[in-house]
Amino acid sequence: MGRKAIFFDIDGTLIDFRGHISESTARALREAKRRGHYIFLCSGRSRCMIDSRLTGMEFDGYICSSGAYVEYQGKVLHRSNIERGLLAWLIKYFEKHNMSYMLQLSDKIVSSPAADADFKEKMKSRDQEDADAIAKMASSRVVDDKVLEHLDDYPGVEKACYHDADISLDAVKRDLADHFEITAMSFKNATDSAGEITIQGVNKAYGMQKLLDKLGLGRQDVIAFGDGPNDFEMIEFAGVGVAMGNASDELKRQADFVTLDVDNDGIQYGMEKLKLIS
Repeated sequence: MGRKAIFFDIDGTLIDFRGHISESTARALREAKRRGHYIFLCSGRSRCMIDSRLTGMEFDGYICSSGAYVEYQGKVLHRSNIERGLLAWLIKYFEKHNMSYMLQLSDKIVSSPAADADFKEKMKSRDQEDADAIAKMASSRVVDDKVLEHLDDYPGVEKACYHDADISLDAVKRDLADHFEITAMSFKNATDSAGEITIQGVNKAYGMQKLLDKLGLGRQDVIAFGDGPNDFEMIEFAGVGVAMGNASDELKRQADFVTLDVDNDGIQYGMEKLKLIS
């Protein structure tokens, strides 16, 4: 088999919903590297939210903020930032609909107080081994109850997330369609009142193409593993798109192959079946 570029979502794919990375997953990643394949993270997380357990696995690069940030071998290849005037308009929309929200930058997360409280509540379910990752996420967070007044302090916003909207996800999509892409949140048990927001045209596939251009590879050389709503473009873009066993039925229908659950050695099983490792 020729050299492949393998892209992995994080939450629900490499890491389970308790924050645990299995030894079988870590072993499979090391073996793929040993065999000469490129391995990349492809996540909705910001770069500052990639903790040492993941950076220590020697990924060749990172796609973060759902395609808005692209890094290869320690160098930033591309950034897509929300223009300041458009960002101000978006925050006013959040406030109009009583949303808690956070803004993702490569070096920090800016949260409304309500969004920060929501984050802390979700982190309570994570395993103790995830303590360092949680601490890293917490240290990169800025809580600001007057974000709109302080926008000049936060240049380079790549993505936004919101919770507790008083309108549906479909309504938000209609309202913001001219400028933004809206997807459901990737958290387990996410509700219709929450979503992720990127610039129109920016998604994981967009970031993947930036890396392929750098590497001189084509889509036929790409294998991608994912499980959540923001993985659809990634799975469709890949030469071989792999859905985790815990993925939604809709994503499984789109995938070329369905592996086992993240809790049941799904990464190792899928990579063995595709002959990326033995």
